[in-house]
Amino acid sequence: MDKANTIIAYFSRSGENFKVGNVDKGSAEKIAEIINRLTGIPEYQIVPEKAYPADLSECNKVAREEQQSNARPALRSALPDMNNIENIILVYPNWWSDLPMVVYTFLDGIMKEGLNIYPVCTHEDSGLAMMERKLSQVYKTAVIGKGIAISGSVVQSDEPKAEEAISKYLESIR
Repeated sequence: MDKANTIIAYFSRSGENFKVGNVDKGSAEKIAEIINRLTGIPEYQIVPEKAYPADLSECNKVAREEQQSNARPALRSALPDMNNIENIILVYPNWWSDLPMVVYTFLDGIMKEGLNIYPVCTHEDSGLAMMERKLSQVYKTAVIGKGIAISGSVVQSDEPKAEEAISKYLESIR
């Protein structure tokens, strides 16, 4: 995978996280930083115009409402220039066996035929939750590569272990 035609796009949330407690930096952001450090691939942070609440219960309420209404929350910043981008390493938390809806906003905005998407999700119990298949169904013109799921607890408490898993994953998709 050539870093000249690849970006790391990630959505992450700090504050209270399931099984992890309060964090200053979300697990997906930490993973994106690890990938950047290992590869030199540039990062693009997916930031919603309206931040999700730091309180887990409140965040869950907002996120569930978005999911049930198939919402596409607005983004705070402009989308990246996709002219020369062929690959996206997509890093996100698993929210009820799905992407956070703001990630769909991002994907809807940048989708083009033949785009390769490599899903990297943080979770606590659900793994990838068949996101490779779901992404293939929603984005029929994209090529969905092999994904990886990493426990947010591992990312937050044992970064060397998370880095080892990410390193092996990156080797497997080159």
